Amino acid sequence: MSTAFSRRFVTLVEQFAGGNKRQFAQLTGKSPSHIYRICRGLSRPSMVYLEHLYSLFSVDLNWLLTGEQPLDKPQGQFKDELTLIPKLDIEASAGMGSVIGNEEITEQFALNRRWLNSHLGVYSDKLAFVSIRGDSMQPTLLDGDMVLVDLSQNQPNKDAVYIVQTEDGLMAKRVQQKQNQLKVISDNPSYPSWEITPENADSHGIAGRVVWCGRSI
Repeated sequence: MSTAFSRRFVTLVEQFAGGNKRQFAQLTGKSPSHIYRICRGLSRPSMVYLEHLYSLFSVDLNWLLTGEQPLDKPQGQFKDELTLIPKLDIEASAGMGSVIGNEEITEQFALNRRWLNSHLGVYSDKLAFVSIRGDSMQPTLLDGDMVLVDLSQNQPNKDAVYIVQTEDGLMAKRVQQKQNQLKVISDNPSYPSWEITPENADSHGIAGRVVWCGRSI
């Protein structure tokens, strides 16, 4: 049975994840079943989780908990604190690679700009969510994870996880700079590493750096 609180929570899911409870769960680090229970009024979130929602989305917790709207909050101020990030209709393989189709935007998610700045060190507006497929980056990235990619960071100047463009599609891989070449590494030792060299650079590239991972627990 829905409650006033659960209906307000559903409003958050609609606002920040287009009503997709599974995607909202990934964004906020909860299981889909937990989000479904909250939306149906069968469970209440902890204060720790509510504070996490505030850090992510600038949620007005007083409104969420009581339904009261602040009298001195200018209309649209919360919206101004958010940045809309598209989820692309592509998958980055963490296995042996998969052919990529057109990069259509399937959904958009809103995240708090201050959180992006302070927690992730991200100041760019060139951001996108991409889904991960495969097991070659385990335990860092798991099949089904949704990652946030900073598309402005397409020059690997640090040891980090990047989205690598190949002839076979996109891959999520750890990339290390080695003199005049890039070493492309799978965190899963069952998969071999390889190099991007001046000889094959025309068919390979760096799309952006993975700066955050969302996962249901």
